[in-house]
Amino acid sequence: MIRELEQADALSLDDQRLARRHARTALAISGLHTMICLFYFQGGYMVADGPTLAMLLAGFWAGNLLLTLLVFSGRFRRRRDPSLSLPWNLWLTTSLMASAYYMDEFRISIAMLFFAAMLLASFRQSLPGLLIMSIGAVSGYLLVLVLVWHNRSVQMNLTLEMLQWLIFCMASVSFVITGVGINALRTNLTAKNRQLGDALMKVREMAIRDELTGLFNRRHIMEVLTQQQALAESGEYRFAVCFVDLDHFKRINDRFGHAAGDEVLRRFAEIARASLREADYTGRLGGEEFVLVLTQSDLEGAAQVAERLRVALAGEDFSALDPELSASVSIGIAAYRVGEELNETLARADRCLYQAKTRGRDQVITEEALSLAVPA
Repeated sequence: MIRELEQADALSLDDQRLARRHARTALAISGLHTMICLFYFQGGYMVADGPTLAMLLAGFWAGNLLLTLLVFSGRFRRRRDPSLSLPWNLWLTTSLMASAYYMDEFRISIAMLFFAAMLLASFRQSLPGLLIMSIGAVSGYLLVLVLVWHNRSVQMNLTLEMLQWLIFCMASVSFVITGVGINALRTNLTAKNRQLGDALMKVREMAIRDELTGLFNRRHIMEVLTQQQALAESGEYRFAVCFVDLDHFKRINDRFGHAAGDEVLRRFAEIARASLREADYTGRLGGEEFVLVLTQSDLEGAAQVAERLRVALAGEDFSALDPELSASVSIGIAAYRVGEELNETLARADRCLYQAKTRGRDQVITEEALSLAVPA
């Protein structure tokens, strides 16, 4: 579950980065639109006066600013479309058509910017969204022509304007078809990338996990120990190491069979996972030997965890395998000391484990208890 949440967070972060990139592209389209409007205004190709044009552009950019804040705030990053491509495209279309109303015969050059926004939205929108954008743009363009014709404040060649509108309609249809293909391609690539990511995750898990128990293997647990050592050396951080050995495991295999022995190993792994915190690590060194890496733990805390593990395994019911089957563990514990080699820590834990087995097995021995037992 934790790994799935981490993957979901990673995907949402990727979507958020893409959404911000789309927002910057939409702002660039709006910037180009503003420059074209100012160019035509300076050239005398717009019927709007200065204050009217300033109010129009201010309104356009107020909407852009609002949409930008919504996207960059991350409030929509878990939505299907965190880039808000549909509302942003509709706002851009409204801006384009509103400014086209004040243009003369060059209004088609303003309207053509719609296709840049349409192409941008194709990476997010499927057929319904693209149809809404296209129908909105075509209807808006037609409404502009009707209003201009009704107002008659600007000279217009109706035949030419309707021909340009038809060309705009055909181009819109072609962009819808192309956009559907782009969206389908993106969807397929996203699915393939996620499948590849899942496959890589499984391969990595296979590389660091023991196949039988699902615990970390020897190589990975040694990497974990190296990381823990680096943390301990860099600041106020401590950890303890527990060597665990299943008692008389060879007898279990010989008397009850290897299948029963494998089940005992799996049960121990389940008990270990339940007994430890999420921040701790459990690894199988090989055979019936295991190691626990207890983070931010001293000898006393580690001894409590180890005792809880010992008691849990001793009380485990194996009667389904055989009424006479039982299992126990011997555990030796050592705490890492800053400045020493890992081998020294492991050697102390191994000596404690040896003493636990020498003293009768099914017990926990810490290096502190071992030192107290040694005569002065």
